[in-house]
Amino acid sequence: MISKSSKGVHVISKSREEVSQAHLYILNNTDEVLPYLDAHKDIVKYKNPRQSEKWVLIENNITFMSWFKHQIMNDPSTYETLTWLANSLKFDVLCCSGYEVNGCLFYIKSQDDRSTIQNSGATLEEEFMQFST
Repeated sequence: MISKSSKGVHVISKSREEVSQAHLYILNNTDEVLPYLDAHKDIVKYKNPRQSEKWVLIENNITFMSWFKHQIMNDPSTYETLTWLANSLKFDVLCCSGYEVNGCLFYIKSQDDRSTIQNSGATLEEEFMQFST
């Protein structure tokens, strides 16, 4: 169970390029989106039969988002996840410098580097019986 507690919450703004790149990464790694990615890539290939595979991939990356949004918004039976992924991107990103999970506090690397006390590894307490001869 993950606690809702977070430490050092702040908001940072990212550039359009950074947000678009992160969004494209998420889209390429979401099972529900993969059929749409394949369909759009086929369309790009069909419309540009003489272009190289690299060109098709770049064009697919550039034009996919607007095509995807149009497909999702015109199909009321799509999953809620797809609707969220097709909507406008947000450039303000909520960031935390640490999280509390099951009573254990974890910091991001930059926050951990500023700490005077560090524990770079995991520890485990155990009890066992030991016999010696």
